[in-house]
Amino acid sequence: METNDPPPKPKFTHGQDAGKVALALWLVVSPWMLNYSDARLAVWNGFAVAIVVAAFSIAAILKFTKWEEAINIIAGFWLIASPWVLGYAALLGNTRTLPVTANHLGVGLAIIILSLWELNIWEQATQPRPKA
Repeated sequence: METNDPPPKPKFTHGQDAGKVALALWLVVSPWMLNYSDARLAVWNGFAVAIVVAAFSIAAILKFTKWEEAINIIAGFWLIASPWVLGYAALLGNTRTLPVTANHLGVGLAIIILSLWELNIWEQATQPRPKA
């Protein structure tokens, strides 16, 4: 009897989830490490993304589903776009907002890469193997 449940997540992909949890923790502490803690909108945006990424990455460690990675990919794209959408992007000549913008761009990109990498590993591990 077949079920629609996804196959168990390969154990070797937990490293990507742990990396995303570490990136979420970085988003929480980076305003003080990079000296932009007074930029409230950017700080709260980072906190919100950190909560989403950490929650779905921990959930993926417990029981993997593709949509958890999709949520993290969306969160990564939001983190990349948010400096311009919310208006705290580094503008020409404004070095004060450069650390937060660069941080959100880099972390967002890393979240996307780790999520896509994890999806790729999962897809490869669940593909039927050709019979010899």
